[in-house]
Amino acid sequence: MIEEGLVFADGFDSCILGIMVVDDVPRVVYDKYAMVNCMRLAEADLSFEDAVEFLEYNVWGSYVGPATPIYLYTFDGVGEQRREEAVEYYYNMME
Repeated sequence: MIEEGLVFADGFDSCILGIMVVDDVPRVVYDKYAMVNCMRLAEADLSFEDAVEFLEYNVWGSYVGPATPIYLYTFDGVGEQRREEAVEYYYNMME
């Protein structure tokens, strides 16, 4: 859905973290974990893995122009714990 230059992922308004401007283009930022949980609440028999697979293929991997939303993982905790989780996640992705 496009609204005044912003592109939204339908049905995931509760997962919006904010707006980020990239190369002078405002983009909506979503929390991936919240999106997975939102899908699983809507469909009780949907597994975590199936929700992630669906979102990766149908939402997160879609390009709809320069205003394509940004999807990111958030980490629980604060300060040092978040930094350690972010570094661990990054290195796990590199394997």
